[in-house]
Amino acid sequence: MPGDSFLFVGGRVRTMARLQPWADAVVVRDGRIAYVGDVAGAREEAPRDAEVVDLHGGMLLPGFVDAHDHLACIASIIKVGVDIRGIRDPDEMAHVIGEYARANPQLEVIRGYGWVVPHFPGSSPRRELLDRAVPDRPAYITSYDIHDGWFNTAAMRAVGLDARTPDPDPGSQYFVRDPDGTPTGHAVEGLATRMILKGLGQLSLEAVREGQRLSLEPAASWGITTYFEAGINIGGNALAEPVYQDLLERDRRGELDVRIVGSVWTREASDDPHEVVATLQDWNRRIRSDNVSITTIKMWSDGTMMSGGALLLSPLCGHDSVGHMTFPPEAILAQLEAAHVAGIDMHIHVDADGSVRTVLDAIEAVQRWHGRGDRRHTICHNTLVDPVDLPRFADLGVIANVTPLWGTNHDGIHIELYNDLLGPERAGRVFPYGDLMRSGAVVTYGADCPGVAIDEIAPLIQLEAAVTRRRPGHPDEAAFVPEQRVGLDAALTASTINGAYQLRLEDEIGTIEVGKRADLVALGANLYALPDHEIHQTPITLTMLGGRVTHDAR
Repeated sequence: MPGDSFLFVGGRVRTMARLQPWADAVVVRDGRIAYVGDVAGAREEAPRDAEVVDLHGGMLLPGFVDAHDHLACIASIIKVGVDIRGIRDPDEMAHVIGEYARANPQLEVIRGYGWVVPHFPGSSPRRELLDRAVPDRPAYITSYDIHDGWFNTAAMRAVGLDARTPDPDPGSQYFVRDPDGTPTGHAVEGLATRMILKGLGQLSLEAVREGQRLSLEPAASWGITTYFEAGINIGGNALAEPVYQDLLERDRRGELDVRIVGSVWTREASDDPHEVVATLQDWNRRIRSDNVSITTIKMWSDGTMMSGGALLLSPLCGHDSVGHMTFPPEAILAQLEAAHVAGIDMHIHVDADGSVRTVLDAIEAVQRWHGRGDRRHTICHNTLVDPVDLPRFADLGVIANVTPLWGTNHDGIHIELYNDLLGPERAGRVFPYGDLMRSGAVVTYGADCPGVAIDEIAPLIQLEAAVTRRRPGHPDEAAFVPEQRVGLDAALTASTINGAYQLRLEDEIGTIEVGKRADLVALGANLYALPDHEIHQTPITLTMLGGRVTHDAR
């Protein structure tokens, strides 16, 4: 309980604080850190009834801050069913899906995930192939990055989708169609994929609660104490609010083991910026507890370069078009200005170098008109950033949020995939996470599940990926753009105090300092004494949220 006292000894304490980076002991009292220093001083400070936590040669860190994830809903709703990650051949994908469907006759809807757009002829899957795999039930298979969906004819019929159904956001979020207007089986971007999932009954609050057992409830066992919810429900704000309210009630009952900083999202260029701001202000006032708050506007300014939904400075190999953004520059500027003037931070999805430049230009313009103030706008993902734009993050005070695992040969395909898409020169510049950090930008880490699998959410997996640029568990694999590696200190900074800064919680969490909340994670080994490729294997022995033990594997 928060009123209990604890004495941590027997290992190294990496505080992540500038003035006292290392210590040997910590005392926790009444949910706060009461002492950081040597063992003798800690024993004097600790109450006589304090519980002694022996680290057994391991280490104590501030609780991990996952600065971009979807643990409350999308992660577990999307990452369900048959896993076809790493399969390149569409016929083999269909075979695996068909085997799964035959093995699960009780399922009314066949779900799965993991395909990649360029692996299909014409970079677009068709329903006929999925029909052969699953002829008798609706089937919906999410792409590996969740931006696209592959569905069969039975799914179309179940949701009433045909040639007369309008696209939800023509040209940006839509259904690929045959010349007669009939959808081919490929949904592009969130509003189109949502139409299928909602119609198939996959977005109910009951489904969300069931899914949270997979993605939210284990968070403490991964050492996560705080995370940024970058979009709670693919169903949009109307379906997200009940989920937030449910989390609020859980926290008030003492059932929530992770601190959640949430967002209101905008995904359509037609959204009224002032209405989006008003929604955020309303939720921020009404949906609030000790561990739940809604503070940020999340914008999907683009989709992905693979589906043509992001703006490149030059086309993909073999293509003529540079793609386009979900939001045109004027809509990005209008939303940024409305949020900036209202004192609200924005978290902006950006995939390609042209999109990065467009958003940075908008932020620069808004700052020129209204001053920088204490805004902490974040650009997330940053798959490809032109070298000219790298120093602009630090110059404008823009936070760069990234997912280190993507900067490896993720799913065994990323090296080949990006070389084919971009050519060797540009592929040698993807996921420039090290350069962003070295440029002076504030860099934060987030797993962004369902952009990774549920078993890849753990911060130690992301840490190892940042340090090695190799997939954890594959120490002999080639490093992907190895010059983008960072040191362990830099990776830990991104996973703790930088994440706290992004979420405006740096005065409360992110370092182990007297007076701060006792958000702590104890590890079964000292990361600084391990080979880099063993970081992800380190046991999480104890996690504490505000002085309350939320995970105990001692």
